[in-house]
Amino acid sequence: MKKGMKMTMAAIVVVALVGLIWLGIHWWLTSRFIEETDNAYVHSDSVALRPELSARVVEVAVDDNQPVQEGDLLVRLDAGDIRDRIAEAEAQQSVAAANIIEARRQVDLQQAAIDEAQTQVSAAEADVQQARQNLERSTSLESRQYASRQQLEDDQTALAIAQSTLAMRRASVVSANRQLTVAEASVDSAKANREATTAELTYARNQLDKTRLLAPRSGVVANVDVEAGDLAQPSMTLMQLVPIESAYVIANYKETQITRMRTGQPVELEVDAYPGVPFEGVVESLAPATGSEFSLLPRDNATGNFNKIVQRVPVKIRVTGPVQALDRLRAGLSVVPRIDTRNLDASPKLHSDTGEQPEAAPAS
Repeated sequence: MKKGMKMTMAAIVVVALVGLIWLGIHWWLTSRFIEETDNAYVHSDSVALRPELSARVVEVAVDDNQPVQEGDLLVRLDAGDIRDRIAEAEAQQSVAAANIIEARRQVDLQQAAIDEAQTQVSAAEADVQQARQNLERSTSLESRQYASRQQLEDDQTALAIAQSTLAMRRASVVSANRQLTVAEASVDSAKANREATTAELTYARNQLDKTRLLAPRSGVVANVDVEAGDLAQPSMTLMQLVPIESAYVIANYKETQITRMRTGQPVELEVDAYPGVPFEGVVESLAPATGSEFSLLPRDNATGNFNKIVQRVPVKIRVTGPVQALDRLRAGLSVVPRIDTRNLDASPKLHSDTGEQPEAAPAS
């Protein structure tokens, strides 16, 4: 009996030693690299919904805590005045188009007037040529006394009249060309007026689109602070939209725990609200300063009664899984993250500008 008890005790001691050895090996290989803290909470970037114009609220299509999809209607504003502006802009655009047509017709008429004036110039030039020939003939005949002095003077007068008529016709061509320039400028003015009315119409239609506030992304509506009949202003926040899938964790680790932390290291997340769900994540970034440095009244240690206090550094953790449970996370939930710091070269972030990887930080 005593021999059996000794063997049992020996077996228990051996098992205990093996267990202790296994725990020691596990601690040496794994546990001593796991950094854990209970000072961590879920965060989510919320989107503030604000109107871009002043108008009366006609409809609020959502309630607090209602899930919405990207593009869903959230709030509808009164669009009566804007529709009137659109109708007015459309009418002005039609008038501008008619003015362009009329101006182009004036250009065509002026071009025809120029052609007519050119024809009259050609006719006047022919009259001058004929009058000059008649004068030359009369001069020759008068010198030989075959024609009267009166005929010579009449031909001289006819030539002067023909030359004056030619000068007048040429002046008419110059005037018609100038009027053509004015008519073409009227076309350009009408086109510019049409572009202005088109811009006004486009602006009015854009304003009409802004009377319907749509969800910019999928998420959950929160803090609805508007009712039908309220006067919405551009500086007024109507509600918040929280994109649940973009939730992340901010863990405040002690400064003595971040020695081996690197971006890209895997994280196990235990959410107090869902103890049975094995959430996973990855270290996305470490804050550039401790939390106290960003406080409203930063600590001033340049005093005689200095007491050293362990500082905490915020670490941002991106939640990666399980995908089907990401929509269950809510901002403010308590989390216990466990960061595996064994790998010191765990996927450092790429520089956004060059795409090159920075050199790995030296191991401590």
